[in-house]
Amino acid sequence: MTLEVERTEWKKFFDTLSHDLADWETTVHILDGENGAQVLSERLPFQGLTFEREGAAETIGLSVGFGTQNHQTHNIRNPAKVAFAERGHGPAGTLDIEDADGVTTLITFIEPHRELLKEPKAELTTR
Repeated sequence: MTLEVERTEWKKFFDTLSHDLADWETTVHILDGENGAQVLSERLPFQGLTFEREGAAETIGLSVGFGTQNHQTHNIRNPAKVAFAERGHGPAGTLDIEDADGVTTLITFIEPHRELLKEPKAELTTR
């Protein structure tokens, strides 16, 4: 099932998605009529999405990866449509973001990132 997200709900939707799918492995594709389909990243952990509005300009920011060598950001300027297609049960699926020029960014959430799940969680200590 595909759910189109209303523009008024984008910020809340991205905040929830960023929390619920943090560290999930993702694949990001850019579909552009001029340049064709391109893979931006494969199997990098999802760090989050932001929605910024400055005057009439709107930007969606995507962050994937970890550390300084495996980190990528991608900005989508003038977004026009946001939709999420669920895959099976649970939060897996594909986020479809289309900009005003017809360029589509597809973010596929595959599964929780295995390497990050193996690392022990840091514990907070109080003094």
